[in-house]
Amino acid sequence: MNHEIELRLTIAKLVEIAYQENKGLTTKVMLGNDNYRLVVDQDGNAMLSSRVGSLRFNGSPALEQISTQVRNINVSFSRAENGKVNYHAVVSFYNIGSIGFRGNVDMEALITSCSGLLCQAARALKSHKQRTEEALNAFGH
Repeated sequence: MNHEIELRLTIAKLVEIAYQENKGLTTKVMLGNDNYRLVVDQDGNAMLSSRVGSLRFNGSPALEQISTQVRNINVSFSRAENGKVNYHAVVSFYNIGSIGFRGNVDMEALITSCSGLLCQAARALKSHKQRTEEALNAFGH
């Protein structure tokens, strides 16, 4: 899997972790009218923030997906048309520099997707490739 796809999936996973940590605040931040940021350091300390508020959470589980050691992740989100959100991500790695990329995502679809135990069991039955494709499609790839 190329680095950009791997990183898009990591950002989607970070959003999912934030939502699991505090659904109310994450929804207010991500569906509000303000721009917002997601920042993660090398230890997995993550923060999702906007004028509405900020949420600190452990993003380490998402970083485990990345094959190269991350120094930090910085993602800026801004409102776009049709309920989508534009994002610009810069991911810095130890010893190999940084990768930057842009895209858009239907954030409402991403954060309102099924996350209960039954849904997790159903997802476990799907193939890895299909789950990867679904995550990439939700994240505008």
